[in-house]
Amino acid sequence: MKKKSIWIILLIVLVIAVGGGTYYFVNHNQQQVTETKTVKKTKPKKKVIPKKTNISIVAVGDSLTQGVGDSKSVGGGYVTRLTKKVQDKYKVKTESHNYGVSGDTSQQIMARIKSDDKMHQDLPKADIITVTVGGNDFMHLLQRKGLDLTEGNIADEQVQFDKRLTQLLTDIRNYNSKAPIYLIGIYNPFSIYLSNVANAKKAFINWNNGSAKVASTFNEVHFVDINNLYQSKGITKKVKKTGSNPYLYTKDHFHPNGTGYDMMTDKVFEKVNGTTKEWLYK
Repeated sequence: MKKKSIWIILLIVLVIAVGGGTYYFVNHNQQQVTETKTVKKTKPKKKVIPKKTNISIVAVGDSLTQGVGDSKSVGGGYVTRLTKKVQDKYKVKTESHNYGVSGDTSQQIMARIKSDDKMHQDLPKADIITVTVGGNDFMHLLQRKGLDLTEGNIADEQVQFDKRLTQLLTDIRNYNSKAPIYLIGIYNPFSIYLSNVANAKKAFINWNNGSAKVASTFNEVHFVDINNLYQSKGITKKVKKTGSNPYLYTKDHFHPNGTGYDMMTDKVFEKVNGTTKEWLYK
């Protein structure tokens, strides 16, 4: 009888132990599932970076920045057009400050950056900075050499210009270390009007490649290549036939006309549009 009682007690203990273990196992797993589901539901949301409410464009340079040759009522060359494109595309109030002066070489632009008090106020506040430089440096070389100008002369001048360009960009960065700078290269009406210069086309490609290399040594400086912008298919034959390029100002055959500035603006905006992280967000 005693043995039977002992077996009954052992059986009851066993049932209780098995039942308790099963209960713990089921509830513990259910708790883990619940916790897992809860974790999935409470994933942190992606941080939304707010856009700026105002964008300031500061344009530094020569006659291309000033807008000489613009034949359309909009005026202001690429600077006015770029300002409108940024404002319309991103729905943000956009203003521009145009520091383009016709005829300025790289040295003259550097002198203005150092001495212009108004520019000293606007540069630090800029969200976007554009620069046109180099065309007048080349024109001065052409004036000195005339018909004796060679590819070697252009190459030598390019080396010196790259040094001045490096200093110019450094000067701008001293006033604004963060805003992206869009350096616009020189374009190519030259090879058409300088057919007597051997390998002139190659020389200008090299010139722009040099400027692009200088730009790459700075943070957030983007080179905008417009070298072939006004050399569409068949344009050389048309220029030789009519004596003028349909994208250039007829009074000097050098600066863009209204259509030319439209084209230049599109090239600059392409770079600006592709680098919004650098200027649009706070």
